[in-house]
Amino acid sequence: MDELRWYAVYTAPRAEKKVSERFKIEGIEHYLPLQTVKRRWSDRIKEVEVPVVSGYIFVHIRFAESIRVTNVYGALSFVREGGKPVAIPEVQLTQLRFMVEHSEEPVEYTRESYEHGEQITIIKGPLTGITGELVEMKGKNKVLIRLERFGCAITTIPLSFVEKKEKR
Repeated sequence: MDELRWYAVYTAPRAEKKVSERFKIEGIEHYLPLQTVKRRWSDRIKEVEVPVVSGYIFVHIRFAESIRVTNVYGALSFVREGGKPVAIPEVQLTQLRFMVEHSEEPVEYTRESYEHGEQITIIKGPLTGITGELVEMKGKNKVLIRLERFGCAITTIPLSFVEKKEKR
């Protein structure tokens, strides 16, 4: 059965926003995680929206529509494993979206593989309800959301905002 699933698509360099606009015109459901950051030029500091996951955009399609996606100018190819596009579980995309939209700290994306951290649920603050892993990086506690076979989204969180999940 060809059900709706999330897939990651490579885009042309620095073309994520343009590809998003083209997907909108084509009626392709997609998600481009953006966050506002401050950038410094020699004469000024400006807030700009930048992709959280540089070079990628997520599409919510049936596999049969994959040709329609790659026919959009700037959408290069699907992230693949064993020659097939890799589906990302909906719950992981939902958590990523929630993290990007509600985090008070910058959200980083990495393809590095991390040791599995302790399973936690965020119980306070703007990210209340997210489940993920607690990892320590450079002396800071961070919550990590894994995107299956694609990488991790990471943001800083106070330890008092998390509760360890019970082991079953």
